[in-house]
Amino acid sequence: MLALALALNPDLKPVPLGDIVPNQQVYNKHKDNYRKHRNTFRSDPRASPELQAWRNLDNDYDYQLLNPGGKAFVHASLVGKDSGGPKPWAKADTYFSEYAEHYPRDLILSESDRSYIIGNKASYDCRQYPHAPKDKRPEGQGYCHTLVIPKDRVYNAVDPLATRDHCSVLEELRDHFCKFWSEMKNREAMLARAHAALKERESALIDKGPRPTEYTDAVNKAVFLKFQRMISVFKQLKAEEDFIFGFHVFPDNTIGHLHMHVFPHDNSFREYSTKIYDHKTVPLQAILDVEDEDQRPKSSSSASSSAEPQSTQDESSNGFQAVNQST
Repeated sequence: MLALALALNPDLKPVPLGDIVPNQQVYNKHKDNYRKHRNTFRSDPRASPELQAWRNLDNDYDYQLLNPGGKAFVHASLVGKDSGGPKPWAKADTYFSEYAEHYPRDLILSESDRSYIIGNKASYDCRQYPHAPKDKRPEGQGYCHTLVIPKDRVYNAVDPLATRDHCSVLEELRDHFCKFWSEMKNREAMLARAHAALKERESALIDKGPRPTEYTDAVNKAVFLKFQRMISVFKQLKAEEDFIFGFHVFPDNTIGHLHMHVFPHDNSFREYSTKIYDHKTVPLQAILDVEDEDQRPKSSSSASSSAEPQSTQDESSNGFQAVNQST
């Protein structure tokens, strides 16, 4: 049956293996890109007032930097409509802001005082998206792709609130997942959520076609067979060794609310998952390293020769950091 599916659509072959775990050169590039994007964002005069308005849920503000092209917030057509939770969508909402007020509680896998762990609503298997464009893939980045999001309105890793107090927000997202992963019942909850996403796509393939019945049957059979084969190995993974904790840093983000991507980095878990976003998935540790480096005292000679402006945090109410341009 799988041979039939491949014959009907050659694009269903495994995605070329990527390398989400960067070598030192790639890691340094991630650091440089994060530092550049952070400094560019924080030096933009629109950033501070827009962040403050957004945190205040100001639906009358004209968001230009935070919502470029109207793509980082909820679509304008959804404003005022039912969100699936107790609160309708508003203009200043993103798809992750006030998450518990916009989605059924069963989509939340875990809750701490500061964050939620949520399962990706999309399937992680490209074979369930036969018509999706190659340059804009909808599937997740790996088996049981999961997200960790802060409850407070933190826009992105470049948002000063994300790195305030020695990156406490970012650290908490990681710590929440690691604690969550320590219990086997939670690993099974992740698997159940991923399985539900696969089933939802299975129904969409069957209902929306157009594809021969033999095609959809073969694809879905192959997808669920692969899912079952990986379960026992998945349950044995170690949180801080076997998972990617990554961020899509502004302006490479698609949702205007901070979210940490979590998925296994081994290629056996990413065989049919998208690799096209790997280049912009900045490891948490790269961000922590940059923030640590930029807080260290610098000698006058090194400061004057620095090619990148460094940031220092002020005490303003919304946590916005001023950017000191080196001269």
